[in-house]
Amino acid sequence: MRNRNTLFFLFITIFYANQMCSQNYKIFTGPLASVNTNLEKLGKNVIGTPYLNTNFISATIGDSQEVIPIRYDAYLDKLEVLVDDKVYEVPKIDRLSSFNFKSIGTTIIYLKDDNGYYFRIVNGKNQLLKKEKIKLETFNSSIEPNSMIREGYSKFEKLKPTYFIKIDDNLIKLTKKSDDLINALQADRKETVKDFIKTNKIKLAEESDLIKLVNFLNK
Repeated sequence: MRNRNTLFFLFITIFYANQMCSQNYKIFTGPLASVNTNLEKLGKNVIGTPYLNTNFISATIGDSQEVIPIRYDAYLDKLEVLVDDKVYEVPKIDRLSSFNFKSIGTTIIYLKDDNGYYFRIVNGKNQLLKKEKIKLETFNSSIEPNSMIREGYSKFEKLKPTYFIKIDDNLIKLTKKSDDLINALQADRKETVKDFIKTNKIKLAEESDLIKLVNFLNK
């Protein structure tokens, strides 16, 4: 009954949210991505996509077993759900704060304090989170000398991800400098973490090393 109530709540919320605002994107097949709102700002020649994956991938909601097709818009930082061949935005609320993509081994979580979505790489008391971001660049020149596009174009480009460690309610942004992380830790953990990073030659820009570090913090 709980699972049915969760799915029912999602669909009802999406339905009413959809009545208040139109969809932000409509991506067509082909080399150019067409955006169906604010065309005067973006221009008519848009390349790429705001999505990490344009396909909808099945995900479970929280601890329930209900499965819905989801995709992530990394430009606007929003999740979209496909219902009856129509696309709706998933509301950013606590009840819909975790989506598990079992087929690709990924979980997306919503953090209310930051009002944003993160990919959870390591779970536990201390969590390793990854923030994906896509930006939109505008160019005044044509794509190439022989291109039919002469009036300039806009292009979605994927940025390097930013990593965070969530310790209780504290979200620590990671940089290449280990001191930035160590200074944010509790006093009784500073030296042990500093020694672990030095001994294991942890690089804070490498996801595989960050996984080792957060697994160490969770011991």
